[in-house]
Amino acid sequence: MEIASAPRSGAVVATLRDAEVRQGDFVLGPVSLQIDWADRVAVTGANGAGKSTLLGALLGRVPLTSGQSSLGSGVLIGEVDQARKLFHGEESLLDAFCAAVPDTEPAEVRTLLAKFGLKSDHVTRSAATLSPGERTRAALALLQGRGVNLLVLDEPTNHLDLPAIEQLESALDAYEGTLLLVTHDRRMLDAVHVTRRLEVSSGKVTETP
Repeated sequence: MEIASAPRSGAVVATLRDAEVRQGDFVLGPVSLQIDWADRVAVTGANGAGKSTLLGALLGRVPLTSGQSSLGSGVLIGEVDQARKLFHGEESLLDAFCAAVPDTEPAEVRTLLAKFGLKSDHVTRSAATLSPGERTRAALALLQGRGVNLLVLDEPTNHLDLPAIEQLESALDAYEGTLLLVTHDRRMLDAVHVTRRLEVSSGKVTETP
């Protein structure tokens, strides 16, 4: 497995300034944080602590109650989120994937998906009927199919078998862009080189050594 790289982004990739998100009784922040080019950031914390909300705020996808969020220039995001939302629709897996990589021929898409164990009987099915593991493999195939310079992985090893996890770890070692990795997988945290660690606890974000 390889992760296709895009030209580097600007020096500052994403920032939060006094950012706060309120969702019912849950509050994230206030958070001030800057992610720079080639940072490799592990985000850890218990379920419900606010890790995915932090990612959404950084990427501008979760509305802030107060404060500011911004993405830097030239940022091209590749994402494997917890829900694998891209492959949840009624269209076929092939159609959903082709829509995400419009410059790639369907025959090339079929070949790429086959490398990730998604064969002809998968690609013609409605994406919504895929298993969680199949959706994850499709999302990882998409990272190989289009260039990215900000890689966002939210619990990427969920539903993957050990050989697939090892391939992903190897691909991350070779990837040269900016990485945001949310995981509970201690083995992956040990295997993947990171330069920064953020701990999220009850909506508060702390940078740890």
